[in-house]
Amino acid sequence: MALGFVAGLLVAGCVASEDLITTRVLSEARARRDPGPLPTATTAATALPSTSTLTPTRTLPPGRTYARVLRVWDGNTILVAGGYSVRYIGVATPGAGMFRRPLEPFGREAAERNVELVEGKEVELEADESDVDAAGNMLRYVYVDGAMVNEVLLSEGLARRAPLGPNSRHASRLQAAEMEARQMPVAIWTLATLTPLPTSTPTITPPPTNTSPPSPPPPASPTATLTPAPRVFAPQPGTPTWAPTLTLAPTRSTLIPTRALQ
Repeated sequence: MALGFVAGLLVAGCVASEDLITTRVLSEARARRDPGPLPTATTAATALPSTSTLTPTRTLPPGRTYARVLRVWDGNTILVAGGYSVRYIGVATPGAGMFRRPLEPFGREAAERNVELVEGKEVELEADESDVDAAGNMLRYVYVDGAMVNEVLLSEGLARRAPLGPNSRHASRLQAAEMEARQMPVAIWTLATLTPLPTSTPTITPPPTNTSPPSPPPPASPTATLTPAPRVFAPQPGTPTWAPTLTLAPTRSTLIPTRALQ
């Protein structure tokens, strides 16, 4: 009987161990088939430090100032913030119909090009010897995006050089720009111009020098002496007429004796 009890315990232990092994195998298979939820992070992510982009600060050359262009008047005059009108030094563009100037060839094109270059933009202004002109406009060299607007208009043939007066800082630069446009030619330099005809200076040739002895003068021609005719007075009507009487003196007759014929 004791042996039977022991055998029962062994059989029960084997069945229990088999059930545990089967349960473990099934759970492992179920885990492989149905993966569980991903593990949640227990720590918060650390944000990386933001790197700010540094904008380089532009340094103006000496003698220049910033200005914002509000409006373009014509090809060489602009209005900047503060209500100041600025005229380009050394530049004369054709009339665009503003400031009582008639519309001239390429005047509208020069104004439109000026709008394209500077209107609504921040520009740099450079002064020279003269601060303002006779009309009260500020005289300046104007720069935008590193280019001098005065020079651009001249090189594109949309302007001629204007008298500079004492403002000669960039005279050679402006002259070279105008010469480039004239040699192409472009814009205003393609217009027909009247070329004066060359005038020849007359050459005066001196007469040849006569080295022969002088010839004798020609004989004088006889001159006729004119005797005035006697004046005849006509008698007035009603006056007695008289005739001069001629008295003959007695003549003496000389008798020559004749000899008798023999």
